Amino acid sequence: MEHKDKVSRKKQKQKDRISTDSEIRFRALVEVTSDWIWELDKDAAYTYSSPKVKDLLGYEPEEIIGKTPFDLMPADEAERMEKEFALIVQARQAFDGLENINQHRDGHLVTLETSGVPVFDEQGTFCGYRGVDRDITERKQKEAALTLSQQRLVESQKIARLGHWDWNIVTGELSWSDEHYHIFGLAAGQITPGYAAFLDFVHPDDRQKVKDAVAEAMSRGNYNMDHRIVDADGKMRYVHGQGQAQFDDAGRPIRMMGTIQDITERKYLENALNTITDFHPATELPEYYRACVASLARVYNTSYAFIGLFTDDSRKSIRTQAVWANGEFVDNFEYQLEGTPCADVLDMKKELIAKDAARLYPEDAMLVSMRVESYFGAPMISDSGNKLGLISVLDTRPMEITSWVEPILGIFAHRIASFIEHKCAEEKITASEKELRNIFHNMQDTYYRVDNEGRFTRLSESVRQLLGYEVDELLGTKIADLHAQPDRRLELIKQMEKLGTVKGFEAPLKHKDGSIVWGSTNSHYYRDAGGNILGVEGMVRDMSQHREAELQMRKMSSALEQSADMVMITDNRGIVEYINPAFENITGYSFDEVVGSPSNMVKSGKQGSGFYNKLWQTISEGEVFRDVLVNKKKNGELYYEEKTITPIKNSQGQIINFVATGRDITSRMENEERLSFMAHHDALTELPNRTLFMDRLSQSLAHARRYSKRVAVLFIDLDRFKNINDTLGHDIGDQMLAQLAERLGASIRQGDTVARLGGDEFAVLLNDIENEQVVSQLAKMILLALEQPLEVEGRELFITASIGISLFPNDGEEPGTLLKNADIAMYKAKDMGKNNYQFYSVDMSARAFQRLSMENSLRRALERKEFRLFYQPQFDLKTNEITGVEALLRWQHPDLGMVLPNDFIPLLEETGLINQVGYWIISTACRQIQAWHESGFSDLMMSVNISGRQFHDRDFIGKIENSISETGVSPCMIELEITESILMENQHRTVAALEALEKMGFRIAIDDFGTGYSSFGYLRRFRVDTLKVDQSFIHDVTDNPDDAAITSAIIAMAQSLKLKVIAEGVETQQQLAFLRKHDCCYVQGYLFSRPLPADEL
Repeated sequence: MEHKDKVSRKKQKQKDRISTDSEIRFRALVEVTSDWIWELDKDAAYTYSSPKVKDLLGYEPEEIIGKTPFDLMPADEAERMEKEFALIVQARQAFDGLENINQHRDGHLVTLETSGVPVFDEQGTFCGYRGVDRDITERKQKEAALTLSQQRLVESQKIARLGHWDWNIVTGELSWSDEHYHIFGLAAGQITPGYAAFLDFVHPDDRQKVKDAVAEAMSRGNYNMDHRIVDADGKMRYVHGQGQAQFDDAGRPIRMMGTIQDITERKYLENALNTITDFHPATELPEYYRACVASLARVYNTSYAFIGLFTDDSRKSIRTQAVWANGEFVDNFEYQLEGTPCADVLDMKKELIAKDAARLYPEDAMLVSMRVESYFGAPMISDSGNKLGLISVLDTRPMEITSWVEPILGIFAHRIASFIEHKCAEEKITASEKELRNIFHNMQDTYYRVDNEGRFTRLSESVRQLLGYEVDELLGTKIADLHAQPDRRLELIKQMEKLGTVKGFEAPLKHKDGSIVWGSTNSHYYRDAGGNILGVEGMVRDMSQHREAELQMRKMSSALEQSADMVMITDNRGIVEYINPAFENITGYSFDEVVGSPSNMVKSGKQGSGFYNKLWQTISEGEVFRDVLVNKKKNGELYYEEKTITPIKNSQGQIINFVATGRDITSRMENEERLSFMAHHDALTELPNRTLFMDRLSQSLAHARRYSKRVAVLFIDLDRFKNINDTLGHDIGDQMLAQLAERLGASIRQGDTVARLGGDEFAVLLNDIENEQVVSQLAKMILLALEQPLEVEGRELFITASIGISLFPNDGEEPGTLLKNADIAMYKAKDMGKNNYQFYSVDMSARAFQRLSMENSLRRALERKEFRLFYQPQFDLKTNEITGVEALLRWQHPDLGMVLPNDFIPLLEETGLINQVGYWIISTACRQIQAWHESGFSDLMMSVNISGRQFHDRDFIGKIENSISETGVSPCMIELEITESILMENQHRTVAALEALEKMGFRIAIDDFGTGYSSFGYLRRFRVDTLKVDQSFIHDVTDNPDDAAITSAIIAMAQSLKLKVIAEGVETQQQLAFLRKHDCCYVQGYLFSRPLPADEL
């Protein structure tokens, strides 16, 4: 019996020793673990607490003994957890991962993850629970941050048109992101994703190429390619796809992940660039031009394209080098630039007209006749800066102005210009892309123990989630085999040897599938009862997702910080939480000034409450808001912001933040406003132009119809303004126009409109007129205002105007009709002697049509050789011999017969054709007099009339020289007849011209003498040979004493100045007798001979 007691006592001592050793090891583990170890009795009161409770909740271990876990929680959390824990206790169940919120001693909240097991005594009686609490506050915060980051990532993918996908090759399951669906033109979830479904969207011509790329990725691991798709709406799009395959241990593909990005616009841009750079130009320029216009039409999908070069240094017209029209090349043509969009292009205004091109340029007959809607043009400027001409594409349909239209047109223009001058130019565009990767789910911490040889002796089951191994696979293996970086393992060993413990040491570990897992280790030595080191034990936490999340957040933070666009993040009330540097730079507000303030601190007040109500309604409903805002900087300066506001939602669908991105588009908006003004106003006077005038006239007529009102249109044309331009120059003319525009503006009533239609033409719109007397009074006021002298660069200048008036509804009901009829009435005012106004009448239209028909015929008359020269002899009264002839112009119209000079010469002057016809007259007369000289009439003189416009032509002297040179006639046998008014215009230039003509040998005659300035003083200043007494004096010389006195005075003055004098229009013997009596030596007129063709003389 005694022996049995000794044995029993010995066994008890051994059991106590083992228990003590176990307790020592347990306490040692408790001291180093990062978690809180505790024990509860059956009433859920703490009976033991490890020191870690102080780190977690701020209490000493002994302070919480006797308390329950619910005493450490906020009231609502305690109520919830007490009910849940009661069910666990009732079932005597173990529990794991129970999340609960505790209150730290200082009041802040701590989230714990609790695990525990029930404790029973040797008789099986329930004693309570033993367990561990882990602080997961930081993890929960990072999970929330990660969720926000993922939401932002999704939004970024949407902006970048980037979708991602995940394909389980083994099961065939395939998942697409929402943006992946959108790229295919589908709503998210509209179809079930699958490889076959994906291939259905691939363009048929690219399908095999895609299949081959995917098949190759199954063996080598990845693919990266561009290809085409046909979306759900049937539109072809370009995408960039890339994928990465994963393999099992046997090398079989088991999974593939990747992205797909819509790169359609970039591809169109690249295709256009390739078109520019890829085709091989021919050696000869004509073939090169043809290749270029064909390429232009193809790139812009237009019906017309051409290349034009300046015809001469005046740059007033271009000559096309190649023209593409409706799929083929057509003949080249010459094109006058004035009044065309090409003129604006060559003024460095790159024209991009999406629609209404013909309406915007009504003076461009070609655009109007072709009914051109859209016009894109760019100047061709070589590398040396030489402007050569322009390129242009046109279409009868409207065209969309996308982001690549203008730069590509500029590149085409530059390349063609460079080829013409240098034959080499190259420009390329590149784009960058970024790759996205998925973030793995968090894994639970793993417990491990290794012996002194570094072999695993114990592992928790969570190692499967951490490294993919089962516990049995790792027991007995060396921990060193799992370290991916030996140097980091050596650093871990050094810290252990130095400190005996390691906390938060991060190192890369090898996953079973070959991947790297970053783990954070808390470890220490474990010892036996004698203090001998038996090995190392600790906890490993998977940090891979945290590191990846931190990396993604750093990327996103870097992107936000470096973005040129403004970024603002607010809470769901609009209180600012973040702004990026671009916001600070643009608005002038600092980060500290903005954060914590309402987001409307930059609100300018320029947009009403309705606008902002709509904004908040949109984003509060979870929708994205996009619009342009007028905001105010810190310094008070206003700026335009192109704003996008995106709501950010949590997992429950609640809006938690708003992300606003904005771009300062102030310069663009100001340019658009200026362009809009320029498109509707005259550049010189800033008056409304024809387009705006017609728009206002249309509105005025609509108002007048609705309220039975009357409207008047006044068409104003300045009298003889072309002479001022030709004589004094366009700068003086422009200054006069600007002053006259001011006078017109001051002459009209408030609410009326004055516009400049072009050149020297103006129009006035009078609204709500009572009667014609009101219109007459206003017309008189305008005429009076315009005829007042103008002060321009020290000169006092005078101008008058002719006004035509049409009335609504009497003279037309449409804007075009009223303006046309006012124009017709204006010509009537011109015919009535200018400086007056005329109301439109129906019979004017017929006269206007007749005038227009004659004008059109005149423009072709020279080409059709319809002009003739008749010659009227001049007689010497002393010898009764013919001493000379005067060349007189006649027009043999094919339908009207011989047209009298008075009916068509004013039209020649008005249209400017007089110059061209005048030089024809000189050349023809020179050839004729040379022929007569060669026939024996060597003393015969030829008189030729010179118009004022022709005399003041800058090339007048040169063209006269050419005529003499071509015909061989001696200048001394040619007498040039000019009027008094020509002598008085620009006298400095007139003197120079007369001196040049005198040196060449020409004789000068003053035609219609006495009808002009009635001053003879200029005869002393100018070199003149002959005076011609106007036939208006000769006609009544025998009946009108005044005419007789003037005629005798002219003859006497001419004789005193030793000038030859010729009397014109002598028709009676009485007139001849008067002239003989007063010693007039030379005469011409019907008494002697009517004008005759050369072959009848």
